[in-house]
Amino acid sequence: MRKIWFLMAWLLVLPAHAATGDSAISWLQRMQQALSQSHFQYSLIHLQMDHIRPLRYLHGVVDDQQVAYLEHLNGPQKNVVRVDEQVIYLEHEVKPYSVRSARISGFIPPAFGTGVEAFTPFYQLAMGGRDRIAGRTSQVIRIVSTDRFRYSYQLWLDVKSGLPLRIDTINADGQLLEQYLVIELVTFSEPPPILSELAGQIWPPVVASASAKDAPQWRFGWLPKGFEVTHVDQHRLFGVNDPVQYLSLSDGLTEMSVYIGLAGQIEMPDNLSTGSGLSLASARHGEVEVVAVGKLPVESLSNVANSIYPAKGEQ
Repeated sequence: MRKIWFLMAWLLVLPAHAATGDSAISWLQRMQQALSQSHFQYSLIHLQMDHIRPLRYLHGVVDDQQVAYLEHLNGPQKNVVRVDEQVIYLEHEVKPYSVRSARISGFIPPAFGTGVEAFTPFYQLAMGGRDRIAGRTSQVIRIVSTDRFRYSYQLWLDVKSGLPLRIDTINADGQLLEQYLVIELVTFSEPPPILSELAGQIWPPVVASASAKDAPQWRFGWLPKGFEVTHVDQHRLFGVNDPVQYLSLSDGLTEMSVYIGLAGQIEMPDNLSTGSGLSLASARHGEVEVVAVGKLPVESLSNVANSIYPAKGEQ
């Protein structure tokens, strides 16, 4: 009962917001536009249960193409460049490689910059109060899961620019799992010179995806509401000699990866959950092993791994 009252209080929307037309969805749409069209630089920290990572992120539009640069400031070199829909990974002692993506994975959720309307049917949106982050006035927006099968989010958006200054990932018990916290935000009227340089470089071609049209198709007996398959590919999974089929699924905001292949010699754990919200679950179906990974409750991933079956067996 206490949790129900807590949720009701958390979702309370003040009448003044409705009267002025200032709604949670309008703030999210403004954030999406700012993330896609603004020239800016973040200095920020990524907080997890046992890690603190300082980062620098730059974004701008060069010759009508979005260009972004994410730099890890501690430890071995680990930088990421995005030019339009080409994402290039630059890591220490690893040959640079490119993949096709509209956003840099593992940073700001891609949906925040590409399609906020897509995930809203599966979350409750609510306006919070005003706060101060990185010396800037911010508007708090709450994105609350409508079930226990996914996490909730809380955003602090810069009132002046619309850019996110803080992103919290929260579980059903209100526990903070992960946080991106901006320390300094600088906006520009023109893209920073480094982005123009990155846009003009010749990068490795995008890694071609293996054709999946002849691969066995799979169906899910259960998925969290709103999740759909967004990509099918061939990957290699640790402990499995042969390529495995890879399926990416999303509800528009949260993503999960599912790997399906012959069971390897290395036994996978039935489930594994980290304090940062990243979880893994596996299940064996005869000689086939299914591994589901994502920033979701381990119960959700376990249900997915245990409920998959070949589609060709259906009538």
